[in-house]
Amino acid sequence: MYQPRRPPLRQTLAEAVALLSPTPTSEIDQLAGRVPRGDGHAVLVLPALLRGDRYTEQARTFLAGIGYVVYGWDLGINIGPAKRLLDGSWERLRQVAEQHGPVSLVGFSLGGLFARWLSLRSPQLVRDVITLCSPIHDAADSFWLPLKPFLGMWPDVDVAKLAEDIARPLPVPLTCVVSRADGIVHWTSCCDQDASPEDVIEITGPHALIARSPAVLSIVADRLARAMPNQTSGQPPSATT
Repeated sequence: MYQPRRPPLRQTLAEAVALLSPTPTSEIDQLAGRVPRGDGHAVLVLPALLRGDRYTEQARTFLAGIGYVVYGWDLGINIGPAKRLLDGSWERLRQVAEQHGPVSLVGFSLGGLFARWLSLRSPQLVRDVITLCSPIHDAADSFWLPLKPFLGMWPDVDVAKLAEDIARPLPVPLTCVVSRADGIVHWTSCCDQDASPEDVIEITGPHALIARSPAVLSIVADRLARAMPNQTSGQPPSATT
């Protein structure tokens, strides 16, 4: 049984230092020649809390360079599960899938929770889901800062019901990337308890660097290149009041 807990303070402090680290651009450029080439299917990349498409730009450029049709979410800053963003992300997914067929969803941190919700709402539109340090279980209690006093910021959404829905087993293939060094959310909250062991992949390093980590991008490229099994339909969760 999962027990919610926050990351150690020393790891949270290390996140601030990590933000000052330079981006390993040359290593990422070299990585493109070592990972599997994409098959041209569409990938929708969802940003972390208080981040927008600029945050995912390097990851999207990398994935486009190895052969995928890559989209940002085009909704501005991710301020959490506001109805506007939930509805807007679903509309974005619908438009991309209408043009390209089932879409791979890659979500950084909170973006991974949007990806899970989208796959539960419309599994027929989703090829697979990759979550990157995303707190699937008890996000409010696993975040480094107590979040429960702020849950009223989204009055048009039943946040408790939404969190319950997001933790449900997914009807599409899933990859969870987690880091024991994560100082923003406790790493155990990012592990889907219903996922097979090979679909929960550990990395080293802080949460702050996941969007510009060669190791993360390599994992994403490998998982996107997988052949997908037959997928089953699911029932859409209720997100709003």
